[in-house]
Amino acid sequence: MEILAFDRSFDRSSFSCGKPDLDSWLKTQASQQEKTGNTRTFLAVEGTKVAGYYATTTYRLELDSAAAAYGVGKRRYPIPAVLLARLAVDSTFQGQGLGSKLLAHAMKEIAEASQHVGFEVVVVDAIDLDAVTFYAQRGFTQFEDHSLRLFMPAKNLVATFESLSS
Repeated sequence: MEILAFDRSFDRSSFSCGKPDLDSWLKTQASQQEKTGNTRTFLAVEGTKVAGYYATTTYRLELDSAAAAYGVGKRRYPIPAVLLARLAVDSTFQGQGLGSKLLAHAMKEIAEASQHVGFEVVVVDAIDLDAVTFYAQRGFTQFEDHSLRLFMPAKNLVATFESLSS
């Protein structure tokens, strides 16, 4: 299975991960979001079928969220971030490690981007508590003020990939 940059030619019509919002976004909005440059979407494909995907976009943490995340007083400016906006695996491919593979690919791409664009944190809005567990098991920390939002400092992400390449 390959993970490739978004391409409309792959079959998204039968994608079903069990979360209607994630299914619908891939089928009806991903192409437009990609075209306008609002998100970057990557597809895990088997043949021409989309087995999974993730999407990233720029983001900023507002002052109260940032203060809670870092356990500090109010900052004077929002924190620049990357949002892992969506990650889903078709039900046919669930339970085979594809979600972890997609997340690892996303984190590698984000770590590489950090060499060219400045940001302090990677944020993910989990769709449910199962997703919170998935991300927490992979090094993300929950925000104190939002049970479905998690983060990972960019310096931790970069250090992880630097240690793997040493």
